Amino acid sequence: MSTIPVIALATKINAPYLRKVLNKLRDAELISTQQGTGGGISLTRSPVELTMLDIVGAVDSLKRIESCPLGVPGHNKLCPLHSEIDRTLARMYELLESKTIAELVAQKTSEVGRCGFPREEEVYQL
Repeated sequence: MSTIPVIALATKINAPYLRKVLNKLRDAELISTQQGTGGGISLTRSPVELTMLDIVGAVDSLKRIESCPLGVPGHNKLCPLHSEIDRTLARMYELLESKTIAELVAQKTSEVGRCGFPREEEVYQL
């Protein structure tokens, strides 16, 4: 288990913001929290099973476009612009769902910028 100060330090995210994000992850049942001595935060699933879509969907609502977002009466089908945006959103869903947290943290430093994202061994300690 890990604590907010430890995670904040490892990810370079300020603790108040991190607390808000972790509350959303807890509400989505992706993490569990335990207060007191020996407490902390832990994943409810293995990083191998946890996808980027799980995380992003818990923190921010991702919605496909199902009807005219402008509310124009009689627009039963999406216009070309909104259809293209929806296709892009669909592809984004597919990409986020195809990458697990384990795969993300296993990427070598030379492949991606670190930007404070924890190393593989740090995620498995959470």
